[in-house]
Amino acid sequence: MNFILRIILSIIASILSIGGGGVFAYFLFILLLSIDDGGFRIFIGPPKSETLLKLALILLPFVVAVYVLNKKQQHAIKKTIIVSFVASFVMSFILIPYQSAVFDFFRTPSKHVQSEIQSQVQHIIDEQHLPFVIDQKESEGRTDHEVIRTVVYMRKIQEEDIEKNEVKPFVNTTFETDVKLTFRGQAEDNYVTVVIDRGKEIYCTNESYCR
Repeated sequence: MNFILRIILSIIASILSIGGGGVFAYFLFILLLSIDDGGFRIFIGPPKSETLLKLALILLPFVVAVYVLNKKQQHAIKKTIIVSFVASFVMSFILIPYQSAVFDFFRTPSKHVQSEIQSQVQHIIDEQHLPFVIDQKESEGRTDHEVIRTVVYMRKIQEEDIEKNEVKPFVNTTFETDVKLTFRGQAEDNYVTVVIDRGKEIYCTNESYCR
């Protein structure tokens, strides 16, 4: 019975230590980012005193637990707590800087979604005989940068400036996901960007193209 109880306690201690190590690493990372180094602060977070208090409160129960277990000569559980906490802390501290990239990876529209939107845009180009060609590579690159919506980047194949009647067919189209359409003329300063979300809210860099 004691053997089973020790196993259960070890599992519980391991789970709590893994969670504690991860949370401790998170708040320590926030503290380091908020340090004012020569007037340059990377991150404006909560007051450092508040973060330090949280770090102390997180660490305190584990320190007490290790101390008590050491007094009771429960070395196996003590080692489980220390190893789990340290391992979780190290792994979390390594992975936290990549957290944003991981979230962006899952938020960025899939290649299938991008392909579907591009096909829909291409259909409009063909149906309306519009003078645009989709730059697929640029579209994918801008979508990866934009993260939250599919970007379709189009270049005009004629020398004239982009006209309102060339943009209007896209503005009147309903897309199944948030879309950003960029129309680029041959002149560097000739471009129009239209953002259309699923709620049919529309934003144009030049509002006259959306009216």
